[in-house]
Amino acid sequence: MGDHEISDSQAVELLMQIEAGLDNIDQGITVFDQNLELVFANKRLGELLDVPARLLTRGTKFEALIRYNSEHGEYGPGDVEQQVAERVRVAREFRAHTVERVRPNGRVIRVSGAPLAMGGFATIYTDITQQRRYEIELEKRINAQTRDLRRSEERLRLIANEVPAGIAYLDQDEVFQFVNRRFAQSYGQSVDDIVGHKSQEVLSPHMHEDSAPYFARAKAGEAVEFDLEFDHEDGRKLEIRVFLRPDIRADQTVRGFYVLSINFTRHRQAAAALSQAQKMEAIGRLSAGISHDFNNLLTIILGNLRPLAEQMEDPHLREEMVAPSLRAAKRGAELTRQLLAVARRQPLDPKVVNLNEAVEEVANLLKPSLPATTQLRLDLPSQKLWAKVDPGALENALLNLALNAQAAIEESTRKEHGLIELRLVAGADQHIKIQCRDNGTGMSQEVQKQIFDPFFSTKVHSGGTGLGLSMAQSFAQMSDGDIAVNSAMDLGTEFEISIPAVAAPTQTEAVPEVPQIPHKQGALALLVDDQDEVRAVLRRELVGLGYAVLEAENAAEAMELLDEVSGIELVLSDIAMPGGMSGMELGHHVRANFGHVGLILMTGHANLVKSDFDQGLNCPILRKPFEHNSLARAILAAEVQVSLARGEQSAI
Repeated sequence: MGDHEISDSQAVELLMQIEAGLDNIDQGITVFDQNLELVFANKRLGELLDVPARLLTRGTKFEALIRYNSEHGEYGPGDVEQQVAERVRVAREFRAHTVERVRPNGRVIRVSGAPLAMGGFATIYTDITQQRRYEIELEKRINAQTRDLRRSEERLRLIANEVPAGIAYLDQDEVFQFVNRRFAQSYGQSVDDIVGHKSQEVLSPHMHEDSAPYFARAKAGEAVEFDLEFDHEDGRKLEIRVFLRPDIRADQTVRGFYVLSINFTRHRQAAAALSQAQKMEAIGRLSAGISHDFNNLLTIILGNLRPLAEQMEDPHLREEMVAPSLRAAKRGAELTRQLLAVARRQPLDPKVVNLNEAVEEVANLLKPSLPATTQLRLDLPSQKLWAKVDPGALENALLNLALNAQAAIEESTRKEHGLIELRLVAGADQHIKIQCRDNGTGMSQEVQKQIFDPFFSTKVHSGGTGLGLSMAQSFAQMSDGDIAVNSAMDLGTEFEISIPAVAAPTQTEAVPEVPQIPHKQGALALLVDDQDEVRAVLRRELVGLGYAVLEAENAAEAMELLDEVSGIELVLSDIAMPGGMSGMELGHHVRANFGHVGLILMTGHANLVKSDFDQGLNCPILRKPFEHNSLARAILAAEVQVSLARGEQSAI
């Protein structure tokens, strides 16, 4: 006997050990020979398939085992003989096979057969019920999660379509993989029209050119944001802010990038409106702050220049020296009022104006200030054109336009041959066009966008305040008109003010009423103002009307004089004075205790309106500086008020 030979008894013992081991595994096993007779079946097979032990003994025919299974419904409904014959036929082919069978009790059995080298085949039966249930449950979960993801995707798509912003996703090749509805509508296309197309096929050439550097940075993994001018499909020009966020994989490579574009046009407009309002408020505060002192100074200047002009014997000297000074001082008086008009703190004072004469007067004012190298040309129609405007505001607007034109000429290469043209045109739309043209440097489109903004100036270092054109625009708009600019670099500039035309005034409208005031010989007036120079000017005016004048520096001093001096017929008082008591309080004292005394209040605050300080006094209000005729009308009105008060007392 060789080293590897075993005895029959040992072989039997070994076989029994193998069978015992196979009986204890969790799978069923059968071995059939080439005649399809059972050679071996372990106990687990009987447990798995509920096969009686008598059919699991050596020599059992394969057909008998199959018949038992068929009769007990293992193969489902059908003819038993057919089921047996088919399975025997397949078994005789001795081919490897694996099938899964659901038993009547619901258990799932996997049957795996393989042919044997010496003939026949071995089959393994595995209970995969738990595995199959797990797989079914897993499939259910996957299906449920897929449905949830689809619903979530639909919700996200719905939300993305309702978000007031354009949303898109582009891959590394800049191909649109996703866009929301708003993004597509901005380009006049559907979502399907854009998805799958490259950025250069969707964006306009200039937008793609402007965006390309930012797209490159996003594809490199950088979060980017930038502003862009966007031509909307409906023709609007919008300002949008674009946010780019890279889509980064776990390995830090960039898959693509997300795009979020937000329309900032309204935000910018609101910010611009707020900035404009703040600038207007600043102008209003500035003007209101200086108007009182400035108008007091002008009262002194005008009050001394007028009598100087009247007493000057040399008419040429009067016309050349004093008259321009008077006009300049009057324009100074208009300045704070016009600044307040720009800030909408004070309305304009419109009158029917002959525009031909007004433009010609502006030209006369301009000529002395222009260099000999600049020609001023007037182009006026033969017929007179009329408009209802504030004369001072019109003059100031045209002066600002012309002086800006001269400044532009000085900065150009044509300053030795400068040309400013003032032109008046009757439009076919019942509007009158006032044009100011020059051959100066011109303006860029960027400058033209800001030219009417308060405090914007291209001449900051040469004294520009940035208020002149803003005042011109305010004048045009408050005159129910508009102003436009047309300019190009090195080609000059044209400003055009358009205002409604009106009919010529009647004779009675054209001739202002001159008040007739009887000489107040010996009548006593009380003049109240805290500035000596202002009182000196106003005292001269009152004395010229025949009044004897008492003076007080403040309201408290005036009250003492009223109590101590009899015969005072008129009180002319400033409103804002030091000492804790205003002219209004003095006025109420006069009304309450001296009903026979005429009352006139005056103020240098150009931003105040009558309702701000009247408070039931019902008296004339004069704004400094005022003309002699204005004072005369106020005195007549004060006398009427006194007469009415006396009449009421008599009736009582």
